[in-house]
Amino acid sequence: MSKRRAREFYVVLTNISQEPQPVWEYWNSWGFQAISFELTTADGKKFAVTTKDRTFSYNFPSTFVVEPNEHQVFAIRFDDSWAVEPALPTVDEMPITLKAIYCVSANPDTAKFHVWTGRADSHSYNFTLFQY
Repeated sequence: MSKRRAREFYVVLTNISQEPQPVWEYWNSWGFQAISFELTTADGKKFAVTTKDRTFSYNFPSTFVVEPNEHQVFAIRFDDSWAVEPALPTVDEMPITLKAIYCVSANPDTAKFHVWTGRADSHSYNFTLFQY
């Protein structure tokens, strides 16, 4: 996680169904923790990358409707608002694979707002982490 030079990358959620799918917007507490990542090191150890708990000063359950064959794009920046469990080893360079996970559990709010529920995993992508 970078404190000074976190670069933005994008997670794209695609609606492959034939129906419009409401999803939580990312800025509110309902959508903020919907995106997480699974990081795997070359030796097969897995790490969960999740957003840290935070307080929302302005918050309500807003949604975005993703039409069939359309996308919702999430700009992600691995800054100090993310946590890795367990802690990553400290090395200068580490090859990893990373996959995005979009997960929303069913609850009274998802039912009330007709929000999509379930889990969608991306492909795994190969990267190298560098320590600055």
